[in-house]
Amino acid sequence: MLACAALWLGLYGPVARAGDATDATGCVELEVNGERIRDYACMSRLLAPAATTATPASTAPMAAEQRVRQPPSALGLANRAATQQRMGTSFGVSTQPQRT
Repeated sequence: MLACAALWLGLYGPVARAGDATDATGCVELEVNGERIRDYACMSRLLAPAATTATPASTAPMAAEQRVRQPPSALGLANRAATQQRMGTSFGVSTQPQRT
């Protein structure tokens, strides 16, 4: 029984301790068949910017940003397809529209 406990600690003890140590110090790199494997999820957590609490006023888009995101028809701008539809056969020929 004592031999089983020693074997268990010998095999799984470092793994259990390594998991506790990585939370405080850094990420673990494994080597399997001579190939190093990194824990990219852990690296991403370490490199992520610190969470900041932004005020709602600073995160709200400005009026100019809201205006830019509106469709052209809401801004009163003409587009080629609408103008061509309105002008009909006189598009590019006359200033008088075929359809009013």
